[in-house]
Amino acid sequence: MSKYDENMELIRKAVRCEPVDRVPVVPCANAYYAKSQGVLLKDYISDFDLACETNLKELKRIGADGTQNVIFSPYLLGTQWLSKAQYPGAGLGDDDMWQMAEAENMKFEDYADIKKMGWDAWQKKFIAEKCDNNWENLQPYFAANPKAYARFHEEGIPCICDFLMITPFEYFCGGRSLECFFMDDLMEEPELMHEIFDMVLESNLKTYRQQIIDTHAVGVWIGGWRSGPDLVSPDMIDEFVWPAFEAYYNLCIEMNVLPIFHLDSNWTLALDKFKRFEDKTYVMALDSKTDIRKAREILGKDVCILGDVPCELMTYGTPEEVKDYVTKLLDDIGPWGVIIATGCDIPSDAKPENVLAMSEAAHDYLKNR
Repeated sequence: MSKYDENMELIRKAVRCEPVDRVPVVPCANAYYAKSQGVLLKDYISDFDLACETNLKELKRIGADGTQNVIFSPYLLGTQWLSKAQYPGAGLGDDDMWQMAEAENMKFEDYADIKKMGWDAWQKKFIAEKCDNNWENLQPYFAANPKAYARFHEEGIPCICDFLMITPFEYFCGGRSLECFFMDDLMEEPELMHEIFDMVLESNLKTYRQQIIDTHAVGVWIGGWRSGPDLVSPDMIDEFVWPAFEAYYNLCIEMNVLPIFHLDSNWTLALDKFKRFEDKTYVMALDSKTDIRKAREILGKDVCILGDVPCELMTYGTPEEVKDYVTKLLDDIGPWGVIIATGCDIPSDAKPENVLAMSEAAHDYLKNR
């Protein structure tokens, strides 16, 4: 069995909550990889051969068992958020972190255009005109992906997340901005939102089905950011968020693709909703805002949890503190059915010695038991 196949089976065992010989480490990082290897962010997001080798170098240094991305382009963010962004070397300094420029980029009247044009046609036009023409900007990234995947396969490092499934909620919360979307749209025009959400979801399911086929996807993120219970009531989650979660999960299961619920912010109050899905079929990727021990208590021993080493600990802590955190975490929620990573991305200013400590603590855990 090749190293790639061994690591892939290790991760699949963790998803199935089966005993493993080591706890897998599968980080997500973008800017951190560049910073850790002394690569300018401007070059990292434009030279994808360089980015691929940079990512591999750091992943091999820490002995990662897999990754959640092979290369990355911040131009993806504008398409996912219907927004403009600022980029290193284009509006920002050559080594400055990319960032969203949140504003009311989309007007309420655009909903009427979506109904008239259809979601696909409207989205293409809107992104070209209002989101930095990001589909065009992303062509070098898409062209570089197959070669990057091949390099990762050669090095034995599987990628478990091939793309992101976006809920209608997140699209419009970004494009309309938080205040307009919540106050003017969800609160004042719920029937219209249901109509628009249904159109987007129907279209996305067709798009994602084809994308799974085209990319031979292993797994996907199903993202939850502002749709969580920090901002949205449990009833509103069921009404406006859950239909997309459920439809995307069902598509993944049908297509034999791993659904990874990538849940930023605090989802503790909504954890019980995920018991609606079958055990051992999905991953809960939590950041350190959700109570990960409560997640284990509610979801039980047969749901894989990915996370949740806090970003602040990676930046400001010591290797000893990181190892202690990982060890205590595995004592409480593992060792089976756990994949170790930071909460969301490794922060760009994380200490490389702390990232290595996170990996070593996970890999050494079973040796010491």
